[in-house]
Amino acid sequence: MNHDTGNRIILWEAHRGGGGGIEMPESCLAGFEFGWLLGARPEADVNRTRDGVIVSVHDDTLDRIIPELPESMKGRKISAMTYEQLRSLESGNAACPGQHIPSLNELFERMKKDPEKHMILDYKNVDLRELAELIAAYGVAGQLTFASCQPEKCREIKALLPEIRIKVWIGGSREKILGTFHSLAEQSFSGFEEIQLHLNDRPDHTSGEWRYQLTADDISGALKCTAGAGVLLQVLPWKFEKDDLFRILELGIRSFAVDYPIHFIRWSAEYFARQKKESR
Repeated sequence: MNHDTGNRIILWEAHRGGGGGIEMPESCLAGFEFGWLLGARPEADVNRTRDGVIVSVHDDTLDRIIPELPESMKGRKISAMTYEQLRSLESGNAACPGQHIPSLNELFERMKKDPEKHMILDYKNVDLRELAELIAAYGVAGQLTFASCQPEKCREIKALLPEIRIKVWIGGSREKILGTFHSLAEQSFSGFEEIQLHLNDRPDHTSGEWRYQLTADDISGALKCTAGAGVLLQVLPWKFEKDDLFRILELGIRSFAVDYPIHFIRWSAEYFARQKKESR
């Protein structure tokens, strides 16, 4: 696959349902539409209710996600709740009211009507054969990227749905990230289309310098390695200011996962405008 990106952002991800729970509430349809309108692939975290409905919820409980969660539901697993119980809860906020946790059926129905809509499925708690059957029923496998930190789960879904893209995300300490990355590289990335590296802040980071535990050389080396294998390298900077994003773009990275889509788009546009001006 050719990933000669030039001066453009490609295949970027709007984390946790489109707005990362920051610019838009997570786990709601408005967040996904927000991500799609910005040109992103919003991320659906895949969980299963007690009655077998596959839904988009990041955590295994609703404690963090639902602003006014009833006491009786605090600490309860998604897998112990029915879909009707989930639908009864408000997942929006004051700025975006009237939202509910979407099922994958709802999301796939929207994608089926618009082939330009793509989405990330991040594996949390679901039977993969059951998930594959749902995807096949809507005919949207070619619009999906399945993501997991478990390579075997990616390979399992790929065997069931050859049209789906697969991505391994790698988090943790610098040593763990580099160790996992090099292990995958030794296997020529085993058919993965994308590799995502998490960029965690250095504890001693100060403004005006490189802020992440992975060094610029680490990222440049990873990019050279993936490019040689025809694999897309994506980074997830958990936090970034404009100068941080510019430094990453200077390395040649063109695929990102972000919790701040509007900031990301605005600053990326500014970066590329400067590049065009300087090249004259």
